[in-house]
Parts: sequence; C-alpha cells; structure tokens
Amino acid sequence: MQYLHQFSLVLHIIVGSCALILFWVPVLAKKGSKIHNQAGRAYTYSMQMVALSGILCCFLVLLDPIVIYQASYSQALNKALFIDTARERASFLLMLSFLVLTSVMHGVRALRDKASRQSLMRADMVVNYIALCCSALYVGYLGSRGGHILYMVFSVLSLVIVIRMMRYSFANTVKPGQWVVEHLSAMIGSGIAAYTAFSAVGGRYLLAELLGEQAILMAWLAPTIIGTIGLIITKRRYR
Repeated sequence: MQYLHQFSLVLHIIVGSCALILFWVPVLAKKGSKIHNQAGRAYTYSMQMVALSGILCCFLVLLDPIVIYQASYSQALNKALFIDTARERASFLLMLSFLVLTSVMHGVRALRDKASRQSLMRADMVVNYIALCCSALYVGYLGSRGGHILYMVFSVLSLVIVIRMMRYSFANTVKPGQWVVEHLSAMIGSGIAAYTAFSAVGGRYLLAELLGEQAILMAWLAPTIIGTIGLIITKRRYR
C-alpha cells in the first residue's frame, strides 16, 4: 500500500507540475486556434491524471494513515491527533481532486456537446457531481468542527461550483452560446483548484519561506481570488 501511494504521489507531482505550467497556454492563446486546441487537450489529459492519482493517494491515506506515514507516525507524540490530522488533510485534498476532475470533465463535455448537453447528463458525470457534493459537505463539517477557516471557505466554494454545474447540465433550456462561457468557467476553475492544492501542500514550505507562516492563508486564497477576477472578465468578454 505504501509503495502504491509513493508511486501515485510521484506521478501526481510530475504530471501536476507540467499541468500548472501548461494551464497558461490555452488561456493566453487565441481561442479556437491550433495551439489553443492542442494545449487544451494536453492540459485536459494531464489534469485528469493528476486528479485520479490524487484521489488514489487520498483514499489510501484515509484507509490507513499509519502505514502510509510510518516514519512520521512513529515520531509523533500524540498518535491519535496525528491520525486525525492526516485524515482531515486527505479529505480536503480529496475534495480538491474531485473538484479538478469534475471541472475538467464538465468543461470538455460542455464544449463537445454545445447546446445539447447530452453527455453532461450521463450517469458517470452525475457520479462526479455527487462525489464532489458529498466531499464538500464533509470537509465543511470538518471545518466547522475544528474551526478551520480554509476548509469552510473551500467547502462553500466547491458546493457553489458543483450546484452551478448541475443547474447548467439539467436546465430545461440554456442561453445561446452559453456553452462557451460554461467551458471557459470550468477549465479556469480546474486551474484554480490545482493551484490551490499546490499552495496548500506542495508549495506550502516554499511559501512559508518567502511570505512567512502568517501569509500562508492568503497564499491559499490567492488562486481563487485572482482566478475569480479573471473568470468575471472572461465571462463579460464572451457574453
């Protein structure tokens, strides 16, 4: 189990690092151009791999954090607290992984289906919506129980995003050209989730060195704030 976690984690880090850079190519390239389309496909495949490897890592930690973190667990003074903390963090990252996967799949299918939205209503997509809803509710519960502002903020954001996705997917009618805005919103949202996960875990120690411990919460929220502003501008432009 530990080796499977390590392999998935290495894959997650390598592909995720490439995806964080690749995200900007379709964002900055002319929409509909060859570069935009090719980079968009590469970004989609890489983010799906990142999300799936992240989901696997989180499930393994939730299943048995002692085996996954043997060295750290043996040095922990409070064993029960260590296990609870590991599972809480895994639950938060699992929610972000579901958010990335659901956003990417929603964005790709919105583009492919356009006004029909047929594949957005299929069972596999509904499972993604439900998984994101359930994980967001659970993370919200963990945040309210432990007073973790970060958990509560992203729990609410994830719920708002998935509800908006489901409203679009199952609406009786949608505005002409709404699929363009839906595609862009979902793909930018996946990037926000990916950069948030990086700030919360992978880049945490780097950010602590650069900004100090007191600024880490702001660093976690920065991708959402910047991404939301960009999203509003993009929506207005294409509408």
